[in-house]
Amino acid sequence: MFEDDQPPAAPQGRGLFTTMGVAIAVAVIVTFSAGGAVLLARRSSLDSALIRPSSSATAAIAVTRDLDLRASPAADAALVTHIADGTRVRVLGRSPDARWLVVGIEGASSVVGWAPVDALTGYGDVQRLAIVADARSVSAGGTRASSTQTPDLADLRIDRVYARQDRLVVSVVNDGPGDLTTPIFVSVNDGAPVRLETKAGEPLRAHEGVAMTVAGAYVQLRAPVTAKVFTQPPEREEDTSNNTWTGLVEPDVPNDLEILRAAAVGGNRQLVVTVRNASSIPIAGTITLTAREALPSTTLLGRVTQDVSLEPGATVDVPVTGVVGVDLTRATVRLSTDAINDANLSNDTYPR
Repeated sequence: MFEDDQPPAAPQGRGLFTTMGVAIAVAVIVTFSAGGAVLLARRSSLDSALIRPSSSATAAIAVTRDLDLRASPAADAALVTHIADGTRVRVLGRSPDARWLVVGIEGASSVVGWAPVDALTGYGDVQRLAIVADARSVSAGGTRASSTQTPDLADLRIDRVYARQDRLVVSVVNDGPGDLTTPIFVSVNDGAPVRLETKAGEPLRAHEGVAMTVAGAYVQLRAPVTAKVFTQPPEREEDTSNNTWTGLVEPDVPNDLEILRAAAVGGNRQLVVTVRNASSIPIAGTITLTAREALPSTTLLGRVTQDVSLEPGATVDVPVTGVVGVDLTRATVRLSTDAINDANLSNDTYPR
């Protein structure tokens, strides 16, 4: 073979450049790999610093018996809802003492409440669960609600105040988007608060109402009434300006006080008048009895004013001070009062 037929030798510089290129590529790959490892490590450390439920808290588990979910971690707290044995729930956290778990019902993201720890199994180490102060701060999906999110608050409003069989009735509506779980009270004319009973101890649900006959409050006559509704302990509401109602309320059934009889009692023949409550409700107020000579004379014999408090059908004997030695065949007695809108004036005079 001639010298000229030999394949040309590769330049020395090309081999050197190839070797350097491979080295640079390897170095770049290693550098980016290391950088990625550093970034992943930093992300992992940030994730581990977040307070979140354990992995078992996000898995749906079933309750082991029928139970009532409560609005707070206590057996006597307001009822949120009743759930049956086997219902699928998510454990979202625990109470500080680890005796209660806050859970959300699977498939019902708006229902969150407290259940005792012995009503569930499979949630893992209870101490690893996030401590929750208020069940409304978490969602049934297992995530914490944003601290800047406006909560769904209840909004109590007195819809109307009226008489039913002359008993005072207050109708209250929850206009807000949230349920009201704390006890509700009504005060009438700044009187003692009376608790308003909701259905079977349940909270007053959003956009639901309840009407209650206020114990001890009666409608004797058409008169102004001021009613106030509030919670105890106080709970935040959307609007508190509609918690007070002022207006006129009148009886829906007639009321009546009557003179049942008059008698000359004792040796001095003291005039005593028996007054009866012919109403269907207790009547309290001031009455005036006036005794005069019978027609054609109208001479005043005596007058007495007295406060009375009478249950339905009850009577009271009222002596007419200074009227003694009376001849009832020649006297008349008249009853007057501002305590009621008297439905029957004919029985306010004796003799009839």
